[in-house]
Amino acid sequence: MEEGIIEFNNYIKKFRTTVVGPLNFSFEKGKTVALLGASGSGKSVVIKSIIGAITRYKGQIKVCGFSKKKWNSYKANKFISFYTQMEFSLCDMTLMTYLKNMCIVLGVRKKDIKEKINYWLDFFDLKKDANKKVKNFSWGMQNRLSLIICGIKDAEVVILDEPGANLDSGWRNKMRNLLIKYKEMGKTILITSHNIDEINDLIDYYVILEDGTQVFAGSKLDLNMYTKYKIYFYEDFDYEPFQEFLRSKNIKVFEYDKLEKSIVFATNTTKEINWIFLYLIKVSTPIQNLVKLPVNMDSIYKALKDKEKKENSKIVENASTEEAQK
Repeated sequence: MEEGIIEFNNYIKKFRTTVVGPLNFSFEKGKTVALLGASGSGKSVVIKSIIGAITRYKGQIKVCGFSKKKWNSYKANKFISFYTQMEFSLCDMTLMTYLKNMCIVLGVRKKDIKEKINYWLDFFDLKKDANKKVKNFSWGMQNRLSLIICGIKDAEVVILDEPGANLDSGWRNKMRNLLIKYKEMGKTILITSHNIDEINDLIDYYVILEDGTQVFAGSKLDLNMYTKYKIYFYEDFDYEPFQEFLRSKNIKVFEYDKLEKSIVFATNTTKEINWIFLYLIKVSTPIQNLVKLPVNMDSIYKALKDKEKKENSKIVENASTEEAQK
């Protein structure tokens, strides 16, 4: 990745029994980055180091040009909106009072406070609960409140730690729409999620950690992590011209399965599916079904293994070529 809005250079954080690092990656401005890994892999350590909750480590972290080890590192925090699941059971304020106080803490201009609060209460459907005590909110309502706090700050960099947790499918879809809006606004997004399939098409880069070790940092294209679909047909058809057509549109296409009359293709964006429909309409070939294949940690690890295998094959091939030239 190019030098960007957030940079990790030879970052190492040692604990008593574990080590996170060395980590080397950079988030390009305006891109969406998925920080992935199992529990205990080091994701929280990365996030805490970015926001300044962890200050002792080896190496360097830069946020919006500010080194997190220098005296003025606190200035970087004004560029960051942060979401994590918060506990409000001891908060005896009403929702409206709490949000007004948070606006003051976050530095929102007095004249903008009412407008911002009303916008986010409407967005997360909590306006009717404005005069209720926050401590009595359900887990789902508390989660939406945490998202409101993140949204009110409206910073250049948005860090979201499992934003879909404790939200039903309807609210997760609304969260996805918010991510789309943030991307359109040019915000840099760092997100962790167990439901990666729901947002995979919005992701530009992956940073993948395993037991504190960085196993991958790069673009979705580098990892060959396209969104895959399977088309089922009613009957056999001349699929070879279809394959050639897809390849001409830079759509990855895999072997045709004659037994189940299906073919798998992979796209970078959902817009590319339109080429497929246009072609099939032109050749009068109806489809029986179109299924989106899931993206999860298993498919990501498979992509990592395939990438490693491909790189090893190139090394062997280059070594053989050099040996033959001697």
